[in-house]
Amino acid sequence: MEFYNEILVLIVLIIFQSVFGVGLLLFGTPTFLYFDYSFSETLSLLLPLSFTISLIQYLSSKEKDNNFRYKFNVFTLPVLVISQIIILNYQDIINFKVFISIMLIVLSIISFDKKKFTILKLKNQYKNIFLIFLGLIHGLTNLGGGFLALYANINVKKNKNLIRYYISYGYLVMVSVQLMILLSLYNDEFDYNNLYYIPLIFIFYFPMQFIYKKIKIDNFSSIIKIVAILYGFIALINSVSFN
Repeated sequence: MEFYNEILVLIVLIIFQSVFGVGLLLFGTPTFLYFDYSFSETLSLLLPLSFTISLIQYLSSKEKDNNFRYKFNVFTLPVLVISQIIILNYQDIINFKVFISIMLIVLSIISFDKKKFTILKLKNQYKNIFLIFLGLIHGLTNLGGGFLALYANINVKKNKNLIRYYISYGYLVMVSVQLMILLSLYNDEFDYNNLYYIPLIFIFYFPMQFIYKKIKIDNFSSIIKIVAILYGFIALINSVSFN
């Protein structure tokens, strides 16, 4: 991908994540894989940007939920570490383009039917299993944000600030773990030049908060789902067509 096209794609993703809390990894992963970036190159490009936005959203949030943070750390992070290491070791074997496109479509379709997941509200053991699954999916595909958004939307009623708090905290700790793995075990695959993109966040993030404040809670959730499923189908068609 040409330099200016890379910047344009990143700006669009930064704008979306600045409003909805997801975007850079959820949509950026299939995008850059389509343009023949390796999985580790994609992580190197997107993780620092996602970390920065999630950190800003987490620190600026007036909502807090210590119980969610504890459970997320205990049930999601260990599985994420294992699955991330495994997938980085086998990234040259797996067809990420098709695999990740299918996962994006599946999680988007599932998220439209909350009734199937209302059990997450009732029993802690099912919530814990879901958080474990979330860590597995994110480690293998970088798309755990879709399930994180689903979890937040199910367990939070009519409070988009708390929903975005769940998403920002989840992303913040997942991306932190991914960065530590990448920098400690695969440092030669991390491009430090990507850090020069971080100032783009401060240009676009704060103006986008005016849009965030205007979006109603029902529209907030629906927009994420609709964009995800459409993007998944487009990515899958392109992946199959060029393989």
